[in-house]
Amino acid sequence: MKTNEIRDKFLNFFKRKSHEILPSDSLVPQNDPTLLFTGAGMNQFKDMFLGKGNLGFKKVTTCQKCLRTGDIDNVGKTASHHTFFEMLGNFSFGDYFKKETIEWAWEFLVQELKIPAEQLSVSVYRDDLESYEIWEKHIRLPQSKIYRYGERDNFWPSNAPTQGPNGPCGPCSEIFFDQGEKVGCGRKECEPACDCDRFVEIWNLVFTQYDRKEGGKLEPLPHKNVDTGMGLERMARVMQGAQTNFDIDIFSPIIKYIEEITQLKYNGQMANAVLMRRIADHVKACVFCISDGVLPSNEGRGYVERRLLRRAIRDGTQLGIKDCFLYKLVPIVSEVMQEQYPDIKQRRENITRIVKSEEEKFHETLEQGTRILEELTETLQKNKQKVLPGREAFKLYDTFGFPLDMTESILNEKGFAVDKDGFEEELKKQRLQARTSSQMTGQVFDTGPLSQIKDISKGTKFLGYETCSCEGRVIAIIQGDQLVDGATTSSEVTVVLDQTPFYGESGGQIGDTGVLETDGVHVQITDTKKNNDFILHIGKVIKGELKKGNVVHAKVNVQRRNAIRRNHSATHILHYALRRVIGQHAEQAGSLVSPDRLRFDFHHFSSLTKEEITRIEDLVNEKILENAPVCAKESTLQEAKNAGAMALFGEKYGETVRVVTLGDFSKELCGGTHINNAGEVGLLRIISESSVAAGIRRIEAVTGIAVLNRSREKETIIQEVCDTLNTHEDKLITKTREILNELKNLQKEIHKVKQKELSGKVDSFFESAKVVSNVKIITKKLDDATADDLRKTIDMLMKSGEELAIVLGTSQNGRVTIIAALSPNLVKRGLHAGNISKEVAKVVGGGGGGRPDMAQAGGQWADKLDEALCFATELLSNKILHFKL
Repeated sequence: MKTNEIRDKFLNFFKRKSHEILPSDSLVPQNDPTLLFTGAGMNQFKDMFLGKGNLGFKKVTTCQKCLRTGDIDNVGKTASHHTFFEMLGNFSFGDYFKKETIEWAWEFLVQELKIPAEQLSVSVYRDDLESYEIWEKHIRLPQSKIYRYGERDNFWPSNAPTQGPNGPCGPCSEIFFDQGEKVGCGRKECEPACDCDRFVEIWNLVFTQYDRKEGGKLEPLPHKNVDTGMGLERMARVMQGAQTNFDIDIFSPIIKYIEEITQLKYNGQMANAVLMRRIADHVKACVFCISDGVLPSNEGRGYVERRLLRRAIRDGTQLGIKDCFLYKLVPIVSEVMQEQYPDIKQRRENITRIVKSEEEKFHETLEQGTRILEELTETLQKNKQKVLPGREAFKLYDTFGFPLDMTESILNEKGFAVDKDGFEEELKKQRLQARTSSQMTGQVFDTGPLSQIKDISKGTKFLGYETCSCEGRVIAIIQGDQLVDGATTSSEVTVVLDQTPFYGESGGQIGDTGVLETDGVHVQITDTKKNNDFILHIGKVIKGELKKGNVVHAKVNVQRRNAIRRNHSATHILHYALRRVIGQHAEQAGSLVSPDRLRFDFHHFSSLTKEEITRIEDLVNEKILENAPVCAKESTLQEAKNAGAMALFGEKYGETVRVVTLGDFSKELCGGTHINNAGEVGLLRIISESSVAAGIRRIEAVTGIAVLNRSREKETIIQEVCDTLNTHEDKLITKTREILNELKNLQKEIHKVKQKELSGKVDSFFESAKVVSNVKIITKKLDDATADDLRKTIDMLMKSGEELAIVLGTSQNGRVTIIAALSPNLVKRGLHAGNISKEVAKVVGGGGGGRPDMAQAGGQWADKLDEALCFATELLSNKILHFKL
């Protein structure tokens, strides 16, 4: 049975049991600071489990995209571990409980999937007599197939009764598929708790029935919930009779392609199989991360993604792959997963470009790392040491992607070793730091002021599409991290209303500002945020005392809102123009819509040319002048997609979406505020275009009055330049060229004088040269010289045809430049100008390198240049004597 078929069977089975099928949440959790990535099906339903959600359904089923890195070291080594996987689940929010859950689980496995009952075993929490009896008396499962385990194995969260955390928790019952005595340890008494892999855990049924209090007291919840999770890949492994999860139909095409690239057999050496599995897993994880808007970076989610990509690249290196290859796997992943995730296939070109760019960067980094390792070994040799410090080995690993075993291997060849204990210590520090900065704060279930507000309200009704002012009742006031009943003058507050015209920052559009007013009370709102269904008005009480329950008049700053509306509609027109001019791949990757400007990030791998920017500007302004109507309407997500509405990269949408249409040229899913006609934008000018990440470009632009203001500023600057140069605007370019030509001629004259001076010094350089083994050593400081002057002086010296070893130096603006050069015969005998310049530069606090015959270096300690040149004389003397020249 194919994986897609299992997924469909599961969802449709529970649909027949009156469950609503809901889409997978994004891998990037929305408004959840406790999670770096979505790691379970229940994550998007936390509020429902607490009885505070607005879902509208009590029974739902999903197939959730998940990413976990806690067991990353086991990926590829075991049959079941992944970073990215799919979790099938059915959920009850205060509806059905244990009997139905267990009954339906058994029915699905035995009747729908036709798994022989004798191959199934279950486990229950040791104190959960209710579940035990349902399995034994209702399902009629033999006692020998029911195992009782403690809170570590059969309670959620694990060990919650004794160790916490506080909050909703409960026992769980797990279902296992028995692969038979031929698999695993072979012991007759083997059971699901054994880690030999004979028993495959296929489904976990969690019964959230308690609220844990301080001291470990378990109080029954008023509404009991069900949260189940079935690993789709594990289930497919069982149904397809596969040896591991990596042998199922959604992994085998990826593995097969890796076999073709490497010319190695997956079923050959076990070590190769582990690497191939890990590559397949990690590239799949990264494809889905990128699709959900996560880009490789050095922090947070982007850092996790970058580490996964680099691990896969290193694994490829160990399989003998020298060039970029991961990007070639993206189309295969998208093809395999397209039935459930069509967006992956639609965006595979962009994803491919991002992966390839990251690969190319990492290969450059590896080359740097190789050079650094060579330098480290030279230092060890020089200091007569045999062990590379763990700190240095870790730097190679963390910054340059060198796995420890690769560093060890290279060093061993040269007779050196690595301080492994020191390396492990640095690795522990990094993991601790990663956990600290991973945005995973707080407990599984939030207990802060917003959580308390959810007890009394289902959210704030937004009226801002229709009006910029309305009446609203104060349902909560937050000061610091506390809910308060009132706030007096000068208090900084966050106010929650039952309804509001204020737009909370989201979708790239910044929040509104304005005022909340009632009798004798005035609150200045300086920002507005959105958290799930609540709109948070952030500001300061200017006058009076604001109290919970007050009815206030909420007024948005209309002038500012209108400027934001213009810029937001302009981003849609700009998006259209970009895709028309540079290609359909130029999808939005982020934006910022503020009153004074707009910022638009898009997928593209090279800077825009001046001509392209002009064409984009022209097309945008052409559409503005057409004054097409701007319309917004609500529809279901599927209807919107069928109508051709563009869903943005990495955005998560609910079942009901808002579609914003401009004329017949733009149709996007968007929750922002917009103008009524395109002509209201006025005019758009692009003020900058730059790179912000691998494969991501950024345009900044202004519209309306801001364009006029910018034009006036430029006119002022031009007039000031004209006044300075004593000319008119129509003659400014001619005048500037004349001045530049004069400057160029003066520079030529200065250069001639310098060259004459240098020529005059060449003879004195020979006279004062130190001679060692018939080689003339020239080390001189040239005042007020450029790097080019140093090179030309060296060229003049070399024309003599004598055996020369030269180091020249100069300093300008506090920076030192050093150039070393050697006669061809000296290079043949083993001297290297690059190594010499590097050593000399260390004296002036710098570094460098280059070719064997000539190399440049720099430094920052100008006052030590004379000392560096003296050192150069001694260094050259010693090297010449060492090489017996």
